[in-house]
Amino acid sequence: MTNFIGLSDFFMQHPLIVLTLLAHVLADFQLQSQKMADLKVRDLKVLIRHLALVFLPLLILAVFLPAYSLFFALVWISHAAIDLLKYRLNALVVRQRWHKAAFLLDQILHTVFILLFYFLLLGGKANLPNWLTERYQLFQALLFLALTGKPVNILFKLFFSKYQAGDNHEETIAGAGAMIGILERLMMGLSLIFGQFTSIGLVFTAKSIARYNKISESQSFAEYYLIGSLFSMISVLLVYALLYW
Repeated sequence: MTNFIGLSDFFMQHPLIVLTLLAHVLADFQLQSQKMADLKVRDLKVLIRHLALVFLPLLILAVFLPAYSLFFALVWISHAAIDLLKYRLNALVVRQRWHKAAFLLDQILHTVFILLFYFLLLGGKANLPNWLTERYQLFQALLFLALTGKPVNILFKLFFSKYQAGDNHEETIAGAGAMIGILERLMMGLSLIFGQFTSIGLVFTAKSIARYNKISESQSFAEYYLIGSLFSMISVLLVYALLYW
């Protein structure tokens, strides 16, 4: 298959980037609640707690890879600077309704600074211990699953919430839909990693059976459900292509 966007060779040659990106995704998404994400742009105390969470995985990496402590420190400093800038500009973002652009720019800048410091400090070369290079596929898989988890939920909510049906009065458990989406993409991701491509169809079959009555009774819900399912599939396939092709 033609390699259109994949960066698998690049990441394989630079596993330290994979580890640092994994630390970023864990700190900025998995370890951060939605409440903290909403409050950190207007409450300095919450922002400081968030930055402490960002510091934690980088500190763990520095313990195991002390030769690259300066790199991890600069990554944290850049993260803090970007988040402090968002904090200062929050009023403008709210006034201009730039939430989508601010989210995307924030994540792009974090990624750019990780790459920038890596190549400026290390020249694109890192003498890494055997345990890292030998277990690269594990960290690659963890990054893949982390990227297709909570970050995709946030992207979907940010860009597609306007399509949500407004006539939903059925009782449901708070957060159940988001968790279903994460588990759905987790199963898809594992199926792709282990080459069980036919299993992906079973995921959507089970999901459709559980929602069949509501899909058949509400056209607006059926459309929103289809948008969500297609977005989940596209996001998993794109991240898989990025990391494995």
